[in-house]
Amino acid sequence: MILKSYLVEKNITLLDKYFITLIYGENIGMKDDIKNEIRKFFNNYEKITFTQDEILKDNRILNEQVDNTSLFSQKKIIFISEISDKIKNLISEILESQKSDIKIFLFAQNLDKKSTVRKIFEKSKETGIIACYQDNERTLSDYVRKKLEGYTGLSQQMINFLINNSGLNRKTLFHEINKIKSLFSDKKIDI
Repeated sequence: MILKSYLVEKNITLLDKYFITLIYGENIGMKDDIKNEIRKFFNNYEKITFTQDEILKDNRILNEQVDNTSLFSQKKIIFISEISDKIKNLISEILESQKSDIKIFLFAQNLDKKSTVRKIFEKSKETGIIACYQDNERTLSDYVRKKLEGYTGLSQQMINFLINNSGLNRKTLFHEINKIKSLFSDKKIDI
């Protein structure tokens, strides 16, 4: 099921109904934000992280995590980064053994329309897929307003300055916002 990134950012609970979700695209900052929101929402889950290369070297490690339950935690979240078409067969196997106490989130760079992994996720109603395209000035302006909500003195001129200074890069903008939060702890922004 194709999910719009802006809807997922507003309501991370949309991901709860999918056993496995693919998050791909060129917007690294957006993917990081979504990953952080996933970690917060599923805070009572055990978190396990792999790269595609680790799994390809020994695919038993993923199968063991999917099949075995932990004594300490009943629920698991598995993050797999750097996904490409090399892992498509393993994804197909995992889809056959869905479990309600496990959520798998796959992160990839930009996948073209011919990508077999992308096609698997776009055609299935049991899986989620989110494309994270580059932000524009409007989406970044909304992002700054959301992150600096409750701060006084924030003007459109300041927002434009931050966006231009970041080069339309959400990750850079995130760091700039964190600097502002640390400098203006009284929540009153002064130019």
